[in-house]
Amino acid sequence: MEKCIIFDLDGTLLDSMPVWRGTGKSYLEKHHLPVPDDLISTLKKQTLPETAQYFRTKLGATQSVQEICDEIIAHVSDQYAHHIPLKPYAREYLEMEQKKGTKMCILTASEAGYIHGALERLNILPYFDFVATCTEVGGNKHDSDVFERMMKRLGGTIENTIVFEDAYYAIQGAKSGGFQVYAIADESAASEKERIEQTADRYIQSYQELL
Repeated sequence: MEKCIIFDLDGTLLDSMPVWRGTGKSYLEKHHLPVPDDLISTLKKQTLPETAQYFRTKLGATQSVQEICDEIIAHVSDQYAHHIPLKPYAREYLEMEQKKGTKMCILTASEAGYIHGALERLNILPYFDFVATCTEVGGNKHDSDVFERMMKRLGGTIENTIVFEDAYYAIQGAKSGGFQVYAIADESAASEKERIEQTADRYIQSYQELL
C-alpha cells in the first residue's frame, strides 16, 4: 500500500517563521498596541482571521478583521513571493518520496492569498496532490478531524499516513486521531521542544536525516 504524507507548511517545509515573528510585532507597534511576551506561540496556533480577532478582542485593535488581515497580507506577501526559503533538504526529501509513489498534500493555517507565491517560486507544487488551508476547509489543527479529511482526500488510511508538523498543538491534534507524526525542529517551537519530542513518533533536526 502506498504511503501518504500530510505536510504543514510554515516552519515545516518553509523557513518562514522569522517573517511571522516580526510581522505581528510590527503591526502591534505601528498601531501603538501592547506586544504580549507569548505573541509568537499564540499566533502560531491561529489562522489569520483568528489572529485579527485576537488583536481586536484582547489587544485593543480598532480596525476590522478584514482591514487587519489585508494589512498583514500586504506585509508578508512580498516575503513569500521573493524571499522565504525551503527548509534544508526539504526538496530532496519531496523528490525521493515522489519517486516512491507517495501521495502528498499540504495543510496549512496560512492563507492561500500569499502562500502560493512561495510555492510557485520554489517550484514545489508538482510534488503535491493538493494544497489546503484551514480557512478553506473550515477546520483547526487542534482537532484530528481536519487531518482525517486530508487523509481521505489522499486516499490514505491511519496505518499508511504520516503527518509532518513543527508545532506542538498540531502534533497533539494529529496524535489524538491516531496518526503517526514526524516533528521537524523549528526555532519558533523551541520552548515546546521537550513536549514535542515526547509526543511525536519521530523528531528530526533536518530532512537530511530521512534521506
